[in-house]
Amino acid sequence: MRIALIEDHAVVRAGLRLLLEAHGHQVVAEYGSAAEAERLPEGLAEVAILDLALPDRPGLSLIPRLRRRAKVLVLSLHADPAHVREALRLGAHGYLSKEVADSALLDALAALERGLRYVEPRLAGALAESGPGPERLSLRERQVVELLSRGYSLRQIAERLGISEKTASTYKARALDKLGLASLPELVAWARRHLEL
Repeated sequence: MRIALIEDHAVVRAGLRLLLEAHGHQVVAEYGSAAEAERLPEGLAEVAILDLALPDRPGLSLIPRLRRRAKVLVLSLHADPAHVREALRLGAHGYLSKEVADSALLDALAALERGLRYVEPRLAGALAESGPGPERLSLRERQVVELLSRGYSLRQIAERLGISEKTASTYKARALDKLGLASLPELVAWARRHLEL
C-alpha cells in the first residue's frame, strides 16, 4: 500500500518507514505538522497514518479533510475511549495506540486494504465498557445486535427475524450509531459487556 506518515517526531517516522517498507508497503509522503499534511494530494496515498499530537494543532482536526484523500489510520499515544470515539466519528478508518506491537499495525493496514475498519482490540473493549447501555436500543436493534454477537450473518438474521437483509443491515447501522461505535468488533465487544449472552 502507498502510505503517508503524519507524525512530528522524525525518529518515529523513520522507524515506521523501515517497518512498512520491510513488509512491502511504500511510504510516499512524510509530514511533521498539520499544516504540512494538509498539502497531501488526493490519490498519492491509500492510507494516511496520523498522530493526534501534532505541534501546530490537534490531529483530530485533520481527519475530515484527510479522509477525502486517503483512509485515515490513527496511531497515537492517546488510548482513551473519548479520543478513539471522536476520531472514528470524524471519519478515521482505524485507531491504534503507539503501545501496540508491529504486527498490530500491519494487521490494521491489511484490514483497511480489505475495506474494513480496524480498532485495536484493547481499545475496542474500552469503548464497549465506556459506551451507553442497552436501553438506548429498540427491541429489534437489540435482537440484531445479539444475533450478530453470536456469529450470525445479516442474511441469517433476516431469515430468523422474518425481515429483509437490508432491514437487518439498517438495524445494525442504527445500533452502531446510537452506541457511538464504528465497527462490528466494537459492537460484539459491547454486546458481550452489556447483554446477557
